[in-house]
Amino acid sequence: MMQADEPLEFQPRRISASNPLRHLLFCTLGAVACFGVFSPQWVVAATKSTQADKPNFTGAWVLDLQASTSLDALMTQIGAGFLDRKYAAHTRLKATLNQTTEVLTIAARGPGFAFNQTLYLDGRNDPTYLQILGATSVNAKTVWSKDSKQLVETHHIRTKKGGDGELTIKRSLADDGKAVVVVMSLKLEDESPPTSARQIWRKQADLAQAR
Repeated sequence: MMQADEPLEFQPRRISASNPLRHLLFCTLGAVACFGVFSPQWVVAATKSTQADKPNFTGAWVLDLQASTSLDALMTQIGAGFLDRKYAAHTRLKATLNQTTEVLTIAARGPGFAFNQTLYLDGRNDPTYLQILGATSVNAKTVWSKDSKQLVETHHIRTKKGGDGELTIKRSLADDGKAVVVVMSLKLEDESPPTSARQIWRKQADLAQAR
């Protein structure tokens, strides 16, 4: 038996729950540190990867008339004149494209012809009132396709006869980036059948080397 005058001794005891709690605390702090330090870099890397997956149309391009289909039916439906249609059929246009993450600028040139356009790649509505293929673009909207392989440009147009319709222009790269494929589709609201055309633009440097 313990004597009354013997001092009580208290032995320090380790609480078994302290180790799991400490481990949980360290894991939580580690996770916070990991997300705090590494997440921004991962987001930037993912953003760069996404941008890299999209085609870049920057370059100097020349219209390949032989590989392209005729614009005559599409321009006739829009209401373009005879001379404009013949010019489109026989003129080897050149275009300079410059693409950033925000915009794609297009400057097309030919004898007596100049066409300048800015496409906003964030999907905004752009009331351009641009003259395109003989029609007036009342509003334009540009977005990437779901697979990010095509740049889709949609115009609400007004023809010279006052009719309304939708002109869709899809751009994609082909031939390992040496060609731009432009597919145009027109649907007017007067229930006339839709028409389409395709243009092939060759990279200017590659075209010169092929000659």
